[in-house]
Amino acid sequence: MGLATSTADTAEHLVGTFVGDESFPLSSDFWQKLLELSFEAELPSERVHEACQLLAKNNGNTRHLAKILFHLACYLQESMSNSGVPPLVYEKAVNAVYITSVFLKYLIESAQDGDIELYLSLHDSESIPKNILGDQTIENLVMRNVLNFIASIDVSPNTHLLHLELLNFMIIAMSTQLLCGPSPGLNDVNPFLDAAMDQDGHLATSVVCKLLLNYITRPCVPFNRASYSIFYDGSRNNMLKRVGSAAANIVLLPFSYLISSSSEGSRSPIADSSLHVLLVLIHYHKCLVSEGYSVIENHASASSDSLPKENTYFSDNPYCRALECATDCELDRVDIEGNAHSDRHVKLPFAPLFDTLGIASKNSWTSFRVGLLYTYKVMGA
Repeated sequence: MGLATSTADTAEHLVGTFVGDESFPLSSDFWQKLLELSFEAELPSERVHEACQLLAKNNGNTRHLAKILFHLACYLQESMSNSGVPPLVYEKAVNAVYITSVFLKYLIESAQDGDIELYLSLHDSESIPKNILGDQTIENLVMRNVLNFIASIDVSPNTHLLHLELLNFMIIAMSTQLLCGPSPGLNDVNPFLDAAMDQDGHLATSVVCKLLLNYITRPCVPFNRASYSIFYDGSRNNMLKRVGSAAANIVLLPFSYLISSSSEGSRSPIADSSLHVLLVLIHYHKCLVSEGYSVIENHASASSDSLPKENTYFSDNPYCRALECATDCELDRVDIEGNAHSDRHVKLPFAPLFDTLGIASKNSWTSFRVGLLYTYKVMGA
């Protein structure tokens, strides 16, 4: 009992420090202590909500959201760089992504009139390892490593929880588009989605392939610990879906359909989240102004609705393009003209994919999602 109380006190102190007004540099040992928190630590929902409010108040000064994202990127990089990765590396990455997801979701849901400020840049005085960040932004570094991990690391007992929480993180990070208008505008702020679109075509193809393979194989690897009791809400429900206002839970509304579509719940959360992430990725297009057109000189507002259509266009989407070019790996040896397809094409076993879609189509919500995917495939055929 005494040990449990001590662990809870330590967790509350570290989380309180994270959301407080004192800024800790990237090199501080505070980050190691925070990310090594015991899974047995518990914080009640009201304390988590208070912590979210404090981070929203102090993040502009401390930049702690950007710093924990940086550490997440570093641990993901380490997990992909070594063959024998210690379990502690995965656990730190899991802690980093989950803590980030809880607070990021609150910041997005609490945005006033769609105006969101995440303060993802670090202060000029911050000592940043150039060999890791280079000329990238924090969000670009994070999304590159998240997508690389999802695409290149197999789901196993050691990585299952990290895969699942990275997918959940992407769903939350990309939900900023719900704060935008009904059609893409020039002033839309979607830092993580834009960073995902900036990745090269080869990575986008690998990600699309892995997400669809997750959906086909429906990995469900058991692991021997509870998921994040640190953010305890008294009923053992996921704190990720309880932080913030009830109305704001629309951020995860599609995901709630996925896990409540049957009385048994989701048998493979990784499969469901993979399809959800894929749907978000392939349907996003950023609105841009044509080269040579000046909004200021033409006295136009930054809204795409107020600009002539010929002066705006939508950016290319590498994930949509990859899906459109998907081919059946069982038949795609050489095309009818005798030319091998590019290595950048998504190559999948279509037979098990159709079998999986057929089974899932019994659910109306899944049928809708499948229809969206099919539309893109037909358009690209």
